[in-house]
Amino acid sequence: MVVTVHLHTILRRQTPDGRQEQLDVTLLSGSTLADLIPDLGLAAAPRSMIMEVNGRPANSDHILHDGDQVHLKPAG
Repeated sequence: MVVTVHLHTILRRQTPDGRQEQLDVTLLSGSTLADLIPDLGLAAAPRSMIMEVNGRPANSDHILHDGDQVHLKPAG
């Protein structure tokens, strides 16, 4: 399955590949946000992010589905 990840503000500069605003990420079926975050290689820890899936707040155990739109924002 493929999800689209939108990185906001400072998170855009924390990817291993440099500045990224949007990424399409392929995950195994049944993957959660907790599975996704390490794949992005961000310097920020999940607990320091506000996570939304399809416009709704989500926590790290949220199960993702094909086509989901994930927004990650720094907390605070």
